[in-house]
Amino acid sequence: MKLVILDSITTDRNHLIVFLERYFQKRLIDFSLHEYSLHKNMFEHENFQSEKLPCCFINLSETDQNGLEIGLKIRQMNQDSIIFFTSNSPQYAAEAYRMQADGYFLKPIRNKELEASLDKSLKNINFIYKKIQIRSEYMTMNIPLKDIIYIEVFNKTCIIYTKQKTITCSISLSELEERLKKEGFLRCHKSYLVNMNFIEEYNNFGFFLTNKQFIPISKRERLKHRETHLNWLLKSIPD
Repeated sequence: MKLVILDSITTDRNHLIVFLERYFQKRLIDFSLHEYSLHKNMFEHENFQSEKLPCCFINLSETDQNGLEIGLKIRQMNQDSIIFFTSNSPQYAAEAYRMQADGYFLKPIRNKELEASLDKSLKNINFIYKKIQIRSEYMTMNIPLKDIIYIEVFNKTCIIYTKQKTITCSISLSELEERLKKEGFLRCHKSYLVNMNFIEEYNNFGFFLTNKQFIPISKRERLKHRETHLNWLLKSIPD
């Protein structure tokens, strides 16, 4: 995971670096840390579009006036960016949150507050990087969970529909359910296992997914499945 710090004040950068190194090492998350005093240098060296989940700390002050524009530019380049702003003043907070900042911290930064915000913002990091290993046509594949839309069983063969392609495997749907049920997947029908991240809406008969696919719901357990989906949605809402 790439961490980028943009702050013209050396002592403040160093304080943040020490905290971040301890935070990520404690959680066994691989990271690379890049620090800059000028945004021009940052954009010369960083390619935010190629990063899966860049985490940026941008200082806002009278001397660092372009901080909000920089944050917006990074967000436009990569929607998955995690962006925190730091400042000596609360005057930029409202504008920062209007551009969907993940946090705004007044200096000196309190470590406990920053730790809590990082925990909240990174709670899905495992899902983003997790993969499931399956055997398909004499070849072992590692499929990112975030790419799986739904899985269907047909003639005793499981068909995995991802954002990029369709994959067949001989693993039973029950086994896949057991491996994926704690990762946001719902066995809503005897023939279907759906990634709840892709459910857009539902009616009495099933779920409509973001790719316009309709997935039927078991009539007998209709209320149970809708309740499971609702509870999952509530847990996904930031505190």
